[in-house]
Amino acid sequence: MSDNERITAVFSTLAEKLASGLSDLLGCSIEVELTAECRTSKAKFFSGFHKKLVMANFDVAGSREGRMFCFCRLKDAVLLGGTLIMLPPAELDKKVRKEEFNEDEADAYGEIVNIVSGELIQAFDEVSADKLHFKKTGIDVVLPGKVVLESPEPFPDGELYQVSFRMNLEEQPLESMEMLFPLSLLGISGEEMQAESWKAVSAAAESAETEPSSEASEHDAESGKKTTGELVLLVTGRKDEVHDLADACVAEGFVSRVCGYQEDFQSFGPNGPTPARGVILSMDDTKEQGLASIIKAKGIFGNSVPLIAAGGRWTRSQVLQAVKYGVCDIVVTPASPDDIREKIRQNLGSMKN
Repeated sequence: MSDNERITAVFSTLAEKLASGLSDLLGCSIEVELTAECRTSKAKFFSGFHKKLVMANFDVAGSREGRMFCFCRLKDAVLLGGTLIMLPPAELDKKVRKEEFNEDEADAYGEIVNIVSGELIQAFDEVSADKLHFKKTGIDVVLPGKVVLESPEPFPDGELYQVSFRMNLEEQPLESMEMLFPLSLLGISGEEMQAESWKAVSAAAESAETEPSSEASEHDAESGKKTTGELVLLVTGRKDEVHDLADACVAEGFVSRVCGYQEDFQSFGPNGPTPARGVILSMDDTKEQGLASIIKAKGIFGNSVPLIAAGGRWTRSQVLQAVKYGVCDIVVTPASPDDIREKIRQNLGSMKN
């Protein structure tokens, strides 16, 4: 089993255990899904957030020793803590809106973090050869915009592994829970993780550069336009349903690449070998997998590129969720080629000569 497969297996197991453990603690339904894994740095991680975060610190001992960190948005920490102490709905809503993280809510959230540490121990024990013990050492409120990158607080800079989990509380979507691990704590080197994470996608990109697909060649020949190499990533559940989006990208001078929801597209991130200029996420009518893919894309790209969602039959709730998760614009389909191109120009510019 490769490093990537081993690590993903641990965190997939952790998601299942968190859903069960937190549901039991809170007495209501909690859904937890692993949505993204990527290498990151202190600067890159905090650049993806603007509002206050609650950071739980863990000391790690066992096969390896070190520290790891778990983050959630402040309002979600208030919601989870308030749910645990069974605040009346009206009072809880008020505290969430005002982000009142007082002693009672902080203590209650600390109990939730204790569940996280216990499930981390169990997940590594069941899936990994490494036996790690996680102990909560503190909880702090962090304002990302005030983090000094050169400071050792709230943690020193270095190569980190970021793991993102989508969470729903009684079908109410929460912002993602983020975990940060030093690469060494997971038993991998930076070079190993980079090669393992990007090898397959890089090979596909190199093949595409040397042997363009017949479809792309036909588009270029018909339009008479030269593509610049600026890449737009199309993420979809069905690769045969993004022709209109791909055509519009080519018409504006971009190169398009198509990835499925479940595929690894870390290499198209800002630090990857083939960074994308923007991401367009094609969504079916239910939007469920598409919304999860937005969270995954946000974890990889942060605020470095625009995220655009495309789909039909949008409800107000789905629009609000998409925007909440990081989408900057929505293409309502079916749409005319001119309308799609206009959305691309508005958000990505144009590479036409």
